[in-house]
Amino acid sequence: MAEPRSSALADGVVALSELDWQADVEGIRVRELQVDGRRWALVEYAPGAHRDEWCKDGHVGVVLSGQIEYEFEDDGRSLSATCGDAFTLSTGRGHRGRNTGDTATTLFVIDDPA
Repeated sequence: MAEPRSSALADGVVALSELDWQADVEGIRVRELQVDGRRWALVEYAPGAHRDEWCKDGHVGVVLSGQIEYEFEDDGRSLSATCGDAFTLSTGRGHRGRNTGDTATTLFVIDDPA
């Protein structure tokens, strides 16, 4: 995966829509930009796509379309969110996402690096 481009946050637009989609892992692609040390991204999961690795970065996000389920490394209860839902994932708590639906899922996320 390519290193995200950088931008400083100020009054204005963070034009994620102008960026090319980049392959992340099989079935998942991203449009991402570093903004003041945090990754801002549109993330798209194909139907049934999932991550195998555990992520320890925190995230705040919104489901723009579809649905997502996050499972946690500590076997805690999973978190499910659908179109229009906002979500938070704690920094340091291992998690991984899965599109449980029949259509693509698109998320907007801002990372809180571990």
